[in-house]
Amino acid sequence: MTWFVNLWNSIGLLGQVFLTVAIPATVIMILQTLLLLIGISFGGDVDGGVDADGDVDVDVDGDLEAHDIDGLRLFTVRGIVAMFAVGGWIGVALCDIGAHPALSVVCATVSGLLALFVAAYVIKLSLKLQDDGNMNIKNAVAHTATVYIPIPPARSGTGKVTMNLQERFVELDAMTDSAEKLTTGTIVQVVSVTDKNEVIVRPIR
Repeated sequence: MTWFVNLWNSIGLLGQVFLTVAIPATVIMILQTLLLLIGISFGGDVDGGVDADGDVDVDVDGDLEAHDIDGLRLFTVRGIVAMFAVGGWIGVALCDIGAHPALSVVCATVSGLLALFVAAYVIKLSLKLQDDGNMNIKNAVAHTATVYIPIPPARSGTGKVTMNLQERFVELDAMTDSAEKLTTGTIVQVVSVTDKNEVIVRPIR
């Protein structure tokens, strides 16, 4: 604790403000990282995907509602924490070497904003990987499938089809606009997807 007391006394009031911001932000950032590593999300944003049965999976990803700039999600929990942590420690370092207060504030602010953009970019990459890992049922459109459970005609009921989608063998709820019942084994083409994640198919003649 001696080094901390010496640091606290040597950096002045501005440096003490930076240190007061940097320490809790760093602790939170470490906790976020640990929680992420063990698979527990932190915060309150919801991202959804569709599993192989056509159901919606929900993941809590740990970010606040954010403003998008060129696809970057700014002002997320992780981004703000990174901004305060990086900016705070840069400010502490500059105050410790005796930099001018104005220079310390400017450099700390710029560093914090850079950290905010870096965090937003990392989140963008992680969300892209998450999206790639989830099955998007809309990718089934224009592909062929095989009727597994008979599909009633004219959207009067729901059956099931099986198909290979995104390198997975999946079973999906299906309806048809065809005037005839589609029996098991019929080869069909997916023409659209409903809001309920049911595929609309037509028989291939």
